[in-house]
Amino acid sequence: MYIKPLSDEDKIAIGLYRDEKVFKIFFINNFKRLRDYAFLFLKDRHIAEDVVSEVMWKIWHLESDLVHIVRVEQYMMRAVKNKCLNLSRLNIPIFTSSDELENNDLRSETSSPEEILIQVESIHRINQAIELLPEKTRIAFRYVKEEKKTYKETAEKMNISVKTVDRHIQIAIKKLWDYLK
Repeated sequence: MYIKPLSDEDKIAIGLYRDEKVFKIFFINNFKRLRDYAFLFLKDRHIAEDVVSEVMWKIWHLESDLVHIVRVEQYMMRAVKNKCLNLSRLNIPIFTSSDELENNDLRSETSSPEEILIQVESIHRINQAIELLPEKTRIAFRYVKEEKKTYKETAEKMNISVKTVDRHIQIAIKKLWDYLK
């Protein structure tokens, strides 16, 4: 993975002179790559974006300390990795759509009939929990998690705000978590 480097002049511009334009260029040039790197650990694009945004925010707020970092790219990669590993330790549930579960070969040679039955029952239980969600919450949840729509696309389809979509997703995850405990 190649991250576009931050020159010494750019470090000074960002760290000492607080040049937002230089930082924005650096942010845009590296955001996708770092998000993809975070995705390798988290398997969730939205959380990966949050992680990268937080690391970039930290870079901006280092101010004059940024100048003392020899390799900002390595620093960022390490910060993203550490943040991802910390999130993984929190056991945040990661949603896997029923299509992804069904596409996995449940009948692999290493699975016993009992394991296959447990997997099928788990899929059924998850689908049952989704069906119990309030209608609009269920619709928003399916658009975002199963159809991989962005919050903005979901908001446009449902004629609601992006914030409302976000709230529906939060409610859905909480209710699913409580149901599946």
